[in-house]
Amino acid sequence: MFEMSVGPGPLTTNRKVWLAMVAIMAVLCCIIMTLFYFQELFIVILFGLCLISLMDKTLRIFHKYTAKYNKKQKRMIAASIIISFIIVFGYLIMAQIFNLSSLFADLTNIEIMIAVGTQILTEMLEFLPEMVTDKVHELIDSVSDMFFMYARILLSQAFLYLITIVLIYPVMFSMYFKERENIKQRISDLIPFRFEKEFKHMSSAILTRSNNFFVAKIIESVGVATICCIGFYLIGLPGWLFFGILVGLFNNVPYFGPVISAVPAIFVGLIVGWKVAVLALIVCTIAQLIDNIYFIPFMISSKINVNPFTTVLLILTFSQLYGPLGMILCLPIYVVSKIILIEAYNLLVLIFPEKIEDVEVES
Repeated sequence: MFEMSVGPGPLTTNRKVWLAMVAIMAVLCCIIMTLFYFQELFIVILFGLCLISLMDKTLRIFHKYTAKYNKKQKRMIAASIIISFIIVFGYLIMAQIFNLSSLFADLTNIEIMIAVGTQILTEMLEFLPEMVTDKVHELIDSVSDMFFMYARILLSQAFLYLITIVLIYPVMFSMYFKERENIKQRISDLIPFRFEKEFKHMSSAILTRSNNFFVAKIIESVGVATICCIGFYLIGLPGWLFFGILVGLFNNVPYFGPVISAVPAIFVGLIVGWKVAVLALIVCTIAQLIDNIYFIPFMISSKINVNPFTTVLLILTFSQLYGPLGMILCLPIYVVSKIILIEAYNLLVLIFPEKIEDVEVES
């Protein structure tokens, strides 16, 4: 499944290399299965890694453009930016909550829309055979039951996620930004001196490429969310910030994510008027076109390099094993595992070189 581009030339035939690769792959599988067993912890850790990658990139850019200022001035600039962001974002959130509350305060339009929609669907089903009608009703019931089930699970686990974040994130951020050099040094001390250079190169390559991948995915999500937020705002969709962020988040789910995330925006658009619903659909379509024409070819493809067949196979396998969470996380897990295996292979080839025997050729 893993498409290792290890450079030109044949793969090594050294038995020690492949035994070590099997051991590394087994450890990776055990780690992934363990993390999926503790799903809540897995989500929190993965989201934390994305935040660390984004913060690390942001700090580098910040230090680059504030190099001429002293430490005290840098802190004042950073504090001003953070406070301004909190004020603006808080104001937008409160405005969005007020608009949505006003929209759903009067449920008359929603009840009329549901009644009309149900009537139209019932009239359409009358022209179909009874077996087909029963299947459609079963499908609608199963989809609605699944939606409400996952909504209840999410709401019931929201407090658990919050507690886990409060307990784990300070440790994660402290280890990365304060103790990472000490941790690197301790790990390097365990490596034999003659392989120290190769190990440092491998660990640096894994961290850099994984960080680049997460940052690229974050930028893609933010880009899609920004396009949708601007579009929803211009068409007058209530809750434009929430629905834009929702589209950006679900954009990470291959194939199904863009469709699922467009449904709430279109539904709210129908409450306002059918023109707003159509325009919301157009906005989501434009965002996906820009994503597929610009973001994926120029930002993501070079960091993922996964062919469509492998993508479909990963989605089907992980969704069958781990449900919706597996569908969302299959590509990040695949990419990071691929990076680790490629760099581990390159290191093992250097540690265990093939013995070249001289062969006498008869003239």
